[in-house]
Amino acid sequence: MQSNRSFKVIVVAIGNGINILINFLTLPYLVRSLSFDDYGTYGQVLMIVTILQGFFTFNLNQIANIYFANDKHDPKVVFSTIAKFSLGMSLLSCIVMFASIPIVGSAFDNDLLFRLLSFSILNLFAQVIAPILISVLIFFNRVQNTVAILVSTNILKVASMFYSIHFLHSLEALMVGLSIVSLIQLVAFLSQVPKEVLSFKFFDKSLAKNMFVMASPLAISSLIEKSLVYLDGLMVSAMLTTTAYAFYRAGAVEVPFVAGLYGSVTAIVMPEIAKLFNEGNLKEIIRLKRIAISGTIFFVYPVLIFLFFFAEPLVSAYLSKSYAASIAIFMIFNLSLLIRVNDYQDIIIISKNSKFIFRSVLFVSILNLILNYTLITYFGINGAACAFIISLSSFALLLLWKSIKILECSFYDLFDISLIGKIVGLAAFLAAGIYFINEIFFNSVWFVIISAPFYFLFILLGGFKFNLIPDSLANYLKNKIKVLNRI
Repeated sequence: MQSNRSFKVIVVAIGNGINILINFLTLPYLVRSLSFDDYGTYGQVLMIVTILQGFFTFNLNQIANIYFANDKHDPKVVFSTIAKFSLGMSLLSCIVMFASIPIVGSAFDNDLLFRLLSFSILNLFAQVIAPILISVLIFFNRVQNTVAILVSTNILKVASMFYSIHFLHSLEALMVGLSIVSLIQLVAFLSQVPKEVLSFKFFDKSLAKNMFVMASPLAISSLIEKSLVYLDGLMVSAMLTTTAYAFYRAGAVEVPFVAGLYGSVTAIVMPEIAKLFNEGNLKEIIRLKRIAISGTIFFVYPVLIFLFFFAEPLVSAYLSKSYAASIAIFMIFNLSLLIRVNDYQDIIIISKNSKFIFRSVLFVSILNLILNYTLITYFGINGAACAFIISLSSFALLLLWKSIKILECSFYDLFDISLIGKIVGLAAFLAAGIYFINEIFFNSVWFVIISAPFYFLFILLGGFKFNLIPDSLANYLKNKIKVLNRI
């Protein structure tokens, strides 16, 4: 079981990492090929689509796990009901987006948004349904199929993007291309749903009502939570300029593999936690989450430390010197990696305490609004990044406090402080050595880039040598990479 779980986590993590890497490598092309205003507008469109997608998915991707894990429900009835529910929500999202186009365009004082948002409606339609199908596929062990579709369609999106910008010189064509690829992705996911589950014949009104009751506070929370994540971008767009937003968006970039790692772990562990909670096995949930958190920290924190030592040369080389204002944003924004090592909502959702999430998100969103307005006024885009980090930390702490109460455990049962200290110490020691060698002998970004693989190799070797990797993951890696057995 542990080996199978580790395999799933690694497959999903690699898939997500490849997808983020594709986007990561696309960004330098975009910032060099588009004007500040065009790149800022492109980012504003994606931001609006993401906010609406987050709400209208209605958290059915998480609710699905609960009903599929319950043997009392026929999987075909559950899937058919969720499918029809999500289709209705997707159509509603398109109507809302179309109606809000004039409001958004005027608020951001950006005439380009009127056309580009119109061309993105079909993209939104597909993206509302896609996370629900992904959740179903992972629950029924279609992990590799899911990752293959995600990676291939992401490559197709990049190809469409390159053709639209390089040959057609058109943002409108770019948005149409993204919409077409999203629809292709949706059909591909649907084709992989197991035959024993795939059905559109049923619509259980009682089941749909229960889903709606359970999902409603989560969906509202999701909308407010999305605003928590994107409020900084919204307020930068409204209070400053499209160019300022371009600088902000370029700096607020996710690091390949690392940013999505905790999400990959969550996607695999969530169904198992749902089953364990139904069985009342809290001790096993605590053990499982501690392993997941420790494993994620081992891979995430060394990256964060490396980026803090070398943010300036790396970001300048990555975005070009034209985006020097984005360096500070990058450093502040990536402090979120300290927090992104755990799913803080899973236990609360499974225990049906979703109203607490709503209250927490509402409180933190008000805090975020106040912080953004105040800090943007005095510090510009850097203030927006600080407001994001403070608000995200407050939200995580509130949810963690509630989860600990539900699990009847302590903070130290979930977070191995001694292990975290060793990981941070090892990473800081290696990064500092590279930093001083570069400062004294080379002073070159190429030395930093060449040193990075050796840095992470020594982190991995040190992890095995000093037992910093959870046993289940370590054993799986040793079985696949025989040379590690010699350490």
